[in-house]
Amino acid sequence: MFKSIRSKILLAILAVTMITACSITVVFYFRSAKMVEENYCENLYSRIKQAAGTLDDDLKEIYYVNMRAAWDEQIIDAVKSYKEDNRQEDLEILGEGLRQYVKEYKDINSLYFIFPGERLAVTSEDYPVNKRNLDVQVLNNIQKEQEEDPFPIVSETITHEGQKQLTVYQKVEGDSGELLGFMAADMRERTVYYEYLEPVTDEKITRAYIVDKKGSIVTGTSYEESGKTFQSVTGDILPEDDGYRRSGSGQEIILLARGSFSGCGIYLEADRDQVLSGLWELRVFMAGIFLGFSVLGSVLAIWLSRVMCRPVKNMTDTIEKISEGDLSLRTEVTTSDEIGTLGREFNSMLDHIENLIGRVIREEQQKKDAELEALQYQITPHFMYNTLNSIKFAAYLKGEKELAGLIGDFVELLQASINKKGSFLTVADEIHILDNYIHLQEFRYQGSFQVEYDMEKQVESCYIPRLILQPLVENAILHGIDIKGGTGCIRICGKISDGRLTLQVSDNGRGMTREQIRELLNSREKKTRGLSAVGVPNVKERLELYYGKEGGMVYESSDKGTTATIFLPEMYERPGRK
Repeated sequence: MFKSIRSKILLAILAVTMITACSITVVFYFRSAKMVEENYCENLYSRIKQAAGTLDDDLKEIYYVNMRAAWDEQIIDAVKSYKEDNRQEDLEILGEGLRQYVKEYKDINSLYFIFPGERLAVTSEDYPVNKRNLDVQVLNNIQKEQEEDPFPIVSETITHEGQKQLTVYQKVEGDSGELLGFMAADMRERTVYYEYLEPVTDEKITRAYIVDKKGSIVTGTSYEESGKTFQSVTGDILPEDDGYRRSGSGQEIILLARGSFSGCGIYLEADRDQVLSGLWELRVFMAGIFLGFSVLGSVLAIWLSRVMCRPVKNMTDTIEKISEGDLSLRTEVTTSDEIGTLGREFNSMLDHIENLIGRVIREEQQKKDAELEALQYQITPHFMYNTLNSIKFAAYLKGEKELAGLIGDFVELLQASINKKGSFLTVADEIHILDNYIHLQEFRYQGSFQVEYDMEKQVESCYIPRLILQPLVENAILHGIDIKGGTGCIRICGKISDGRLTLQVSDNGRGMTREQIRELLNSREKKTRGLSAVGVPNVKERLELYYGKEGGMVYESSDKGTTATIFLPEMYERPGRK
């Protein structure tokens, strides 16, 4: 019925219109939710900021009361008198003085003076008035905390075991600077909870804490959490800045307000879903309005996806799989409109591309095989002629055994050069072939040079391209060492390091200039001397063809000789021809 793409676009516009209307509604809903969330956060943050300010003012007052008590001359005289005479009357005077200061400020639960050396605490309470045999570790902790920070911290009371309190410590010193003790004022943990934390919590709050300046929990909904660090209880790091924000998961709203004087703060976590629970009526209202649109949109979407989206989806899936390298796939053509025409042309294009790729692969394979065979298997009759003449001359001068040996070496060398069964062999087999070649050259030049081997044991079982070392040795004999001088030495080395095989052919000859090395490596002229028609360039080209960037050859030379180095991957299995 609808065969043109134009009619399908009109239907798509209808669907987009409905989606746009729905999107506007959704945006309106989320904007409303954001406003509700922000209003709740601002109101709650204002309350906890006010509560934190009240707590901060009260702690400031406690701090000043504690300082006044610590500087009170009557209290200091009673402390000095007790330390000198150890009289009970002085402790009673001290306790009465503390009780007078407690009466001045209602938020102080207790005020007490600590004698560190005597392990004694005199309190403002009715019981115990005097607390003896205090824990030495507790006293050491008090002195450490006071020296680090005299501001309020959460600690366990030394007069009532198991109870937590928010404490302010003040060191008391004599006229000469000696330590007389510590004055401490505290607020009970439950007092702090009921006066400052409980009034700002509601049913939406999932966590509520008052924390001190160091991040320890002063009080919370659970008494057991008092005194523990915030991170050990929640698993999260306490925020550094005041304000409100969402948690990492987005499910909770985090609020924090601190006091500027004490550093104590109120931390709350609210369940975001609970905060937005009041939007339920709005959700129902919006769902009712768009119920009809949803039914109509669903019908149109089903029909549209069947008529238009399915062929497009099939083509898209096919293109994605083809992009991964599978050119055998074809898109399914189910329509006769423009998309169907596009699918048929796309399939035809894939057929053509696949044929072209197959042809290119076959041509490249044939070209590579021809190049490798042409580079590897070239024997010059000139070399054969010279060698056979030398053997013939030996037949006249010497016995048959040496002649047979020379002929045997030459036959093996010819077989290794001409044989096309396998382009790779082990280093041990390559050395065996190279020995035959060197034996012939030693006979030819009447022992004018020596050859030394230095091969690591594991090198011998590695596979390398056939006749890869012979051209380098031949170049050293023909162009490197001084044959007439009779002092030539060729050294052949092999080693393995980090998965790479390195082979070297060195001579002690006259050396080569940089221009000569460059000409040797890049020469394309056919040789007329030696075993093969191609030499060192043959080695370089074969390494590049077989190994790419992982294989190569380097020539280094000086007036003391020349070194040719071959490097290629370490392989213990014969590579298959691709």
